[in-house]
Amino acid sequence: MIGIIGGSGLYAGIKGLEGRKKLVATPYGEVTVIQGKNFLFLSRHGTPPRPPHAINYHANIMAFKILGVEKIIAVSSVGSLNERFSVGAIFLPDDLLDFTGRVWSYHNEEPYHVNMYEPFCPKLRELLHSALGVPMGGTYATMKGPQFETRAEIRMLRILNADVVGMTVAPEARLAKELGVCYQPLCIVVNRVGAKTSHQETLQMMKKLEGKIGDMLRRFLSL
Repeated sequence: MIGIIGGSGLYAGIKGLEGRKKLVATPYGEVTVIQGKNFLFLSRHGTPPRPPHAINYHANIMAFKILGVEKIIAVSSVGSLNERFSVGAIFLPDDLLDFTGRVWSYHNEEPYHVNMYEPFCPKLRELLHSALGVPMGGTYATMKGPQFETRAEIRMLRILNADVVGMTVAPEARLAKELGVCYQPLCIVVNRVGAKTSHQETLQMMKKLEGKIGDMLRRFLSL
């Protein structure tokens, strides 16, 4: 079973990926998912949408595990730090920087250390690359938000060779790794990071690209 996480602007699902709503109880709270023929969808931010720092990541990832999801595709809007990634580009990152300043784990009472050398799933990344023809490679920097980055932070991230920046992938990647669930972000570049970055810009670009994203995911699910 494939799990799909929808990010900013994809709060009610993705066009063309219809199904029935299902409420899943987890030890971390209830999660609403949309169950299709061969996929499960959940809105990362929930309904009504919560800001990145208030998302119940533990419940979201655990809900997929309870439902038997073995692979997660996380649709994530990002800002570009690298001219290689233009606005509207879609790609599959392969590395991660975490500046959330928080611990993301299901194991708070005993030592438990998973290997994060490969933060995302190489096999799923290859499958998506082959099926969709989108490029692979790039480093996703996760900032804690909910504010966008300062000039100094942008300079820092570029010095560290981050290619794009967002606020949500690190928690999901770490928790999925602990549960042994294959996790790969599908990044949508919605803006160039800088003085004019805005949330409205993100929502407008995601709305514009929603049909394309839905077509790509349907193509992958039909394989």
